[in-house]
This record gives sequence, C-alpha cells and structure tokens, in this order.
Amino acid sequence: MGYRDKVKNNTPKVELHSIDSLIVGGYKTGKTRLWKEVTERHYLNPEEALLIAFEAGYETWELDNIIPIHEEGSDEELWKVWDVFKKEIVPDLVKEAKNGRVVKLVGIDTADRCIDAATAWLLNDRAKKYGVAKIASLQELTEVSNGNENGYTVLYEEMKKPFDSLKNAGYGKVTLAWTKEKETTLYNGLKYNSIELMMHATGKKIFESQASLICCLFNEVVIYDKNGQTVTENAKTKKGKEKGSNFHETRTVMVFRPTEYISIAGGRYTELPNDPVEYSAENFLKVFEDAVKGQLKKTRKSLDELKEEQSLERDEKAKEFADMVEAAEIEASKPKAEDYHEKIKEVLNSLSSEVKTNSITPKFREILGVANFLTVTDVEKLEQAYVYAKNLKPENT
Repeated sequence: MGYRDKVKNNTPKVELHSIDSLIVGGYKTGKTRLWKEVTERHYLNPEEALLIAFEAGYETWELDNIIPIHEEGSDEELWKVWDVFKKEIVPDLVKEAKNGRVVKLVGIDTADRCIDAATAWLLNDRAKKYGVAKIASLQELTEVSNGNENGYTVLYEEMKKPFDSLKNAGYGKVTLAWTKEKETTLYNGLKYNSIELMMHATGKKIFESQASLICCLFNEVVIYDKNGQTVTENAKTKKGKEKGSNFHETRTVMVFRPTEYISIAGGRYTELPNDPVEYSAENFLKVFEDAVKGQLKKTRKSLDELKEEQSLERDEKAKEFADMVEAAEIEASKPKAEDYHEKIKEVLNSLSSEVKTNSITPKFREILGVANFLTVTDVEKLEQAYVYAKNLKPENT
C-alpha cells in the first residue's frame, strides 16, 4: 500500500459540534449567557448541549443540561473535581457516543478553573508517588522528581487525554475562558497593552491551539455629546484643554478578528467580520454560518446534505473509538503474569519448606515446565499453579 491509497479530499465541517470553539472575555462580559442563548437557539433538544461547570457563575440562568462539577471538591480538595471528570464523565460520554448519543456539544466553564483542578489532581497524585506531604506548584514538581518530570509537560499530557477522548468520540467543544490586559515590551523598548488569555502557555496549547473559532467578548465604551451624537474627539474648553464627556454607554461586542488591542480572536476561517459585532446569539450563529459557507468553494452539496453526511461519519468513527476504548479496558482488567507472580509469592510465604520441596516444586514443574514460576509468562498456567499452591495453605488443609 502506497501513500496514494491514503490521499483523500476534505470537506469543511459545517456543524457547531463538529469543531472546537473558544469564547473568551473579562468579568461579566456574558460568556455563560452566550453559551446558554446560542445552544438554546441552535439545538431543539436541550440535552444535546451539556455544560460542565468547573466554577460557579451560572446560578442566575435557567440551564437545562448542566453538571456542576465544581461541587465535587472544595478549594482544599480541588483534585476531586478533575478526578470525577476524567474517571466518570468522560468515560460515560464515550460509551454514550456508541450506545445512543444524546449530547453533541460539550461546554467547559471555565478553562481556567479546569486547569486549576487538573493541576491540583496532578500535584496530589505526584505527592503520593514521590512520598512527600505536599507539592505546592508545577515548578516544585519538577524539583521533587529530580528533573525526571517537567511539571508543565505532564500537566499537558494529563489534560490532553480526556479532551482527546471527547474529540475522538465525536463531541464538539465550546470552551469559556478568562482574559486579562497584558503589557508587552518590544525589542526596541516600545510598550503596548493587549487583551490576552489569562491562562498560562500550557493551557493555551490545550484550548487555544485546538480552537477553530475564537470569539472575544469586549465591553466597548461609546461616548456621546449632549445632543446624543457619537464623539470621535474629546471636547475642549475655551482655553483649549481637553475634557471628558458626561454622556457614554457601555455595550458588549463580539470580536472575531485580532485588533490592535485584542490579540485573542479569530480562528481557521477566512470569512470573519473585521469589525466588532453586536453581542447576541443570533449574530454569533450568523458569523459561524457565514464562516462555514466561506470555506465551501467547490462542493455542490447543500448544508443540510453535508450535515447529514458528516453526522453519519462522526457517529461511525465514535463507535470505532468506543469499541477500541472498551477493548483496551477489558484487556487492562485481565490478570497479568506479574499479578500471579505476586499472588504465588504471598502463598509460598505461608508454606513450610517441606511442602515447597515435596509438593510445590514437582507440581510447578508439571504445570509450568519449570520450578521457577517467576520466569513464566503464560497467565493460564500461572493461574493453575496459584490455585494448586493456594489449596496447600494451612487454612485450606
């Protein structure tokens, strides 16, 4: 088989749940509200969109399908939140994708708190591994491991696995995240301020790099004069000194392309608005639809045809992935040679030297072919040897 057999044509994904999206903004810019209104408008069945809340802030909204996972652990036991996410929620969603998908789009609110929970889990896990009372930071983890583990690298690997599982199982993802204002100094000494993600570089690798559509919510201030006209220059006193206006309003806008001030916006689409768009679920979905249509240059199929075709393809791949995960779990649950080695050792420690010499050695040679069971890897034969030895224990005789 040559490389030609692997060549195929790619048609852009046309559903919101076919891609990863990122909605970012500062305090009270309406991230959770936008999730709520977009999903309610886009999905007839509210159960098709599932919000996993890693922090509070949704309490004032009516949300039909939410997991308040932050309740699983306090700040002191934040690691429990990630533990439930990776061991319960993700595996259940993978199984659901195979046995009758309900959820199509998963929301993460917020990525920042999700990173905190995963970090807490990792530090708690490695403290046990290295036999220390507590590891305070990812930097300290690197030190405790004597450089064998880089804290940020293992965090990336830890977080990547469950999110890759969701993607492979056919789920789209909308991540909500915090922004901050950052001052940057250029090589020539000039400084500028910009709006960027609050999370560290490892978090950006997980969430920003995978996002095909990034929307930044920004509170824009519009200044008016006393007649209600928009002001583009400051008013001046009779002496020529600039003065502020008494009239202004703040409105939230959605930014889909980077600007001279906002660096976190954009994505993989060419047809995105250059100017800020008025905040609304309707406008968000309109931008997404126009962006998708802008990518469809050659295909003659309608959006509805592509949606149906891609839905079948996604479900087929999800079932294949779920089958693979299930097979791996079954294989992992099977006893291994090492397991029986330990069991046999434990039994032999309870037997007398006479029993070992007169009974165990000849019987093991008969079952295993050798007396030294530690060299045997055949699980079935080791099980037979273990059962025989177990029946010779004093309480069984």
